[in-house]
Amino acid sequence: MDEPTLVRRLTTIVSVDVVGFSTMSARNEEHALELLAARMASVGSLVKDHRGRVVKTTGDGVLAEFASPVEAVRAALEAQEVMRSANATAGHDDQLLLRIGVNLGDVVESGDDLLGDAVNVAVRLQSIAPTGGICVSAALYEQIVGKLTLGAEDMGEQHVKNIPRPIHAYRLTAEGGTPVKIAGPPAPSGGPKRLALATAATSVAAVAAILAVAGAWLLRDRSEPVAPPSQVASPEVASTPPSGPSATELPTTETTTPPAENAAPAAPAPPPATVAPRTYSATDVPFVGDYRRRQLENYARAEEAKAMAINVRGIFSVATRRIDAPTARRIALEECNRAVQRDVANVREFDRCMTYAVGNEVVWSYRLPPLPPSPYLPAKRPSPPIALDPAAVPFIGESGRQNLTDRYLKSERKRVLVLGRNHFQWWTPSETEADAVRRNLQICGHVTGRPCVVYAIEDQVVVRVPERYRLVDVFTPQDLTTLNLEVRQQEAVERYLVADDWRAIATSRNGRVGIVSGRATEREAANDAILDCARASGTDCAVSAIGAFLVTSK
Repeated sequence: MDEPTLVRRLTTIVSVDVVGFSTMSARNEEHALELLAARMASVGSLVKDHRGRVVKTTGDGVLAEFASPVEAVRAALEAQEVMRSANATAGHDDQLLLRIGVNLGDVVESGDDLLGDAVNVAVRLQSIAPTGGICVSAALYEQIVGKLTLGAEDMGEQHVKNIPRPIHAYRLTAEGGTPVKIAGPPAPSGGPKRLALATAATSVAAVAAILAVAGAWLLRDRSEPVAPPSQVASPEVASTPPSGPSATELPTTETTTPPAENAAPAAPAPPPATVAPRTYSATDVPFVGDYRRRQLENYARAEEAKAMAINVRGIFSVATRRIDAPTARRIALEECNRAVQRDVANVREFDRCMTYAVGNEVVWSYRLPPLPPSPYLPAKRPSPPIALDPAAVPFIGESGRQNLTDRYLKSERKRVLVLGRNHFQWWTPSETEADAVRRNLQICGHVTGRPCVVYAIEDQVVVRVPERYRLVDVFTPQDLTTLNLEVRQQEAVERYLVADDWRAIATSRNGRVGIVSGRATEREAANDAILDCARASGTDCAVSAIGAFLVTSK
């Protein structure tokens, strides 16, 4: 009989374990099991909310999988937050503390179960995580860089039981935490590189080489959106929130396996890292139109237990005066997602609602959307005016152009068209021009992970589009963060997305850069940028950006 073919796939594994459950069970086994079941049900709900699947329960823990590394970490963060909130009002004997490990790797399917090295590594990472904390592998860490409100402690190479090779691990920390090397088993050689949990920018020196060889997709980096659109996104009009919860229970496989043996680290674990709480304020909520701020203000005054969920289009839902915080969270998310399904014609991955606040504490784990410097728009607009022509808008396909013709140009509300990284375009109307600018830049920045540029306000184009070069993508200041720019160059980069003149950037093979602005023509800007790059001792200088666009030679 032939052996069955193994089914392998890449996935994100989350291992959750309760610290000291045996001691709690010894005091009162029945009560401990009831408490465990209730708390793990909350964890299971969070797994479902983040598009994950509970693979199995492991006695006093849970093993889950996620398609998205970012969603896996967000679920882990919220699980720790749920436990922290529950413990804050619980008695001494009702405290449950978690350790969580997260790994990205190849697994083998065995029915509903998952096997393989990636699962074992996740369990070992959980074993070396601090109480109340989260430990992730280097492979996972690389996927969440710059996407979550976190810092990280570099634990270096960890030698754990039953894993034949060292595992490079990180402990996640509160926002703003400086990544430092912490004590642990010595690495076999060299020691790990210290990394910051921030956007990883591609070297512009390498970009110049890419321009010379390949001529396309320069300055792309790893900080792409969690769920980048598979094609150019066509805009949808933001909708109003709605009501009507609908719950679908997450199926689980109740397979009990012995708890994993813990591998003790060489040094004592530091105290658990906690995210500094942020107090809810209606003015800080992103994506939502100004005309709905009163509803956001009403939430702050509403009675507990309560929660708010938001969507990137500005859809939101609140649940107030519920029996407890987990119930409020669940209902707010369900109602918000029902509104998305009902009111959005083309639902994408980034449309899924997110918990923004529980009580008057913000638990939204994403960073605030990156924006260009205020006031977001140039003081002057091109003269003579440039009329918006859907056929001339960069980076969009036929469906997007048709949408602009049929909806954007015919809308009577204030509207703004923005362009973002990875050929992303978006427009959502609002009541005022300022609100439309803010909301669209927030939406685009959240989805792409980079500041976006306003291309048009109503039917007038507000940026100059190069004609002598082929457009590659939207330029963002992060494209130059690896270079030691002069003060004047740093100031020029900060103004880049909101200027209305002809300006250009030239880069060289040896990492030098030339930046000029205030030129009368595209040709003059390009030539002067190359000269400025050469004066900075650049070799083989070439134009990398004209105005708000990354470019290459035609």
